[in-house]
Amino acid sequence: MADIHRTAVVDAGATIGEGVVVGPWCTVGPDVVLEDGVRLISHVVVAGRTTIGPRTILYPFASIGTPPQDVKYRGEESRLEIGADNIIREHVTMNPGTEGGGMLTRVGAGGLFMAGSHVAHDCVVGTGVVMANRAALAGHVTVGDFAIIGGLSGVHQFCRIGAHAIVGAMSMVAQDVIPYGSAHAATSR
Repeated sequence: MADIHRTAVVDAGATIGEGVVVGPWCTVGPDVVLEDGVRLISHVVVAGRTTIGPRTILYPFASIGTPPQDVKYRGEESRLEIGADNIIREHVTMNPGTEGGGMLTRVGAGGLFMAGSHVAHDCVVGTGVVMANRAALAGHVTVGDFAIIGGLSGVHQFCRIGAHAIVGAMSMVAQDVIPYGSAHAATSR
């Protein structure tokens, strides 16, 4: 049985799994699927055709599944799929796909998305990925399993970050990063 706070707004069309907790002032749209054990702490918005995998926890002011930030988006019914056991911290944004990118944004399982990180439209993010505070993926980015994206970093659209790669804090990635590779911002001495 789900535990839905009296101030939460959960559309009757949403699919809510067993043991889901929807905290105060959350909003859940009609095409949303919250699988078993998902927890929305408070003030979380989950919209669009979004599926959130089991035991994923979303913290206050996360905005998940709202329309992509792409001027070519025309309201097509694209999707956002988030795997199991993710931790999605405060002010994280994740957008669904677009017609130009396959109509799907996919986030794997077991990731940590720290405060203010962003996963844009049509991204494919692997398992165990860590995105530190304010890290951002532009549209159509692919991130391999267990990669780490440092705080305040940006990844340019259509780039690929290989599995187990590390992007150092405050870096701007404009080219692919090989698996097990690293990319760091230039430093001055």
